[in-house]
Amino acid sequence: MRLEDQEMTDKMRRKGIFVAAVTAASVLLSCSREESLTPTRFRDDLLFEFPQGNTEIDRRIQTIQENFNCYVIYKDIEQNHLNRAWINLYPGMVFVANPVPQNQLNTFLSFLEDNVFRYFNPQLHSSLFPRYFFLVDGLHREDNGVAKAHIPCRTDGVDFWSLSFQSDQDGYILQYDEKKMRITFAYKAITLAFNNGLIKIPSTFNEGIDYKNPVYGDPSNEWHYQTRGFVKYVQPDFEYESPATDITVIAMAGEDFLMYVRKILFSTPETFAAENGQYDLVMRRYNIVLDVFSEFGIDLNAIATGE
Repeated sequence: MRLEDQEMTDKMRRKGIFVAAVTAASVLLSCSREESLTPTRFRDDLLFEFPQGNTEIDRRIQTIQENFNCYVIYKDIEQNHLNRAWINLYPGMVFVANPVPQNQLNTFLSFLEDNVFRYFNPQLHSSLFPRYFFLVDGLHREDNGVAKAHIPCRTDGVDFWSLSFQSDQDGYILQYDEKKMRITFAYKAITLAFNNGLIKIPSTFNEGIDYKNPVYGDPSNEWHYQTRGFVKYVQPDFEYESPATDITVIAMAGEDFLMYVRKILFSTPETFAAENGQYDLVMRRYNIVLDVFSEFGIDLNAIATGE
């Protein structure tokens, strides 16, 4: 083939490719104009009928929903609802509970009103609560049919928390630890606010704090944890507290601050001062933490004492 013919062939080939590309683009554009995509409508479907009744209790429940966008559910809660969790920490186990007896419903709801929601502001804190708050009786895990310990508070559900009391054979609620349940729910809401950046640690909280050298429980040691500005380590489940002697835990991001939160909730202003009053650094940081939460509309000491 002559050089002139070869050049002509190449030009035609390139032109053909260009035309094909333009044609394809035109088809796509035409399709997009004729069949424009529309957003899928978000369906905000509830798992339960709400409200679940037409009594004064249901009206109180509806007020909670209106204030905090949290649906308090007390019936039609099935096992599959209780077992929806982000992570299954107990493979082979299932959560099991009974419905709340009708004559106990007021006790359950009064607990939520008096020990949970009244410490939070609907305008500031509605995002801190789950979609659902389940009220159940005798919540526990079962391992191959073997019942485990009662679980009064659960806050690890996908979109729910749960409150549970235990009843005796005659249907009366057994004694329960009101404070521990109150601070457990409050601490969950607080950690959500902290993790979402709604509560920030002020720079003054970390001033003069050494997060490198070890800490000790002996008060006579110059590196004693309270002398260094640290408080006792209260377990996140509020089962017990112990001297803070592991600097690697204390130095974890945000942990020192949350240790103060847990210690304040676990104590009272009087017991905190009696234990830490002689340590100026601890008391200075204590007041900083109280001020941070006061500005956020939360009174930690009121939650601690139940005032």
